[in-house]
Amino acid sequence: MATLTQHSCGGGAFVMTELYVLPGGPRPDYRLVLAFVWGDDANCDTEGDSQHPADREWTELYAQKRSRPDEVFDVSPVGEHPLVLKVESSAEWLAAVVASMLAESSAGSVSDDPCGPFNAAKLLLDRMDGFDIGVAWARYWGSPFQKATADNPYPNLK
Repeated sequence: MATLTQHSCGGGAFVMTELYVLPGGPRPDYRLVLAFVWGDDANCDTEGDSQHPADREWTELYAQKRSRPDEVFDVSPVGEHPLVLKVESSAEWLAAVVASMLAESSAGSVSDDPCGPFNAAKLLLDRMDGFDIGVAWARYWGSPFQKATADNPYPNLK
């Protein structure tokens, strides 16, 4: 259920896992993706196309955990009508975790091909390499960013 693409850079080759998400609606606040994967307190490098911190219409997100630089993922659009997001990482478990979370949180589905067929996110569970999905959902639902809005993007600071 994952596309493995071999890339070469500077003479070395590495394999990237690519998964595709067909969102059923808006994405979560990008900070909730980080909370789900690493927790609210994780020190991460991020970049994306959010218009404001609580934006739910973003389509691009790059994140790297600073304490573990090999833990990095990238989300980018590969189709607009309908919107299809590619989740890419050199760590298969991380690509599976992010794709599954994005699909579940947006009432969407996942595929190993940008053209589908798209299936339930639960099909990615066996690719998560021991990642505790229950603990991740608890972090997600317990995050102060659940209450973030465009008018109050930092609800935890009040």
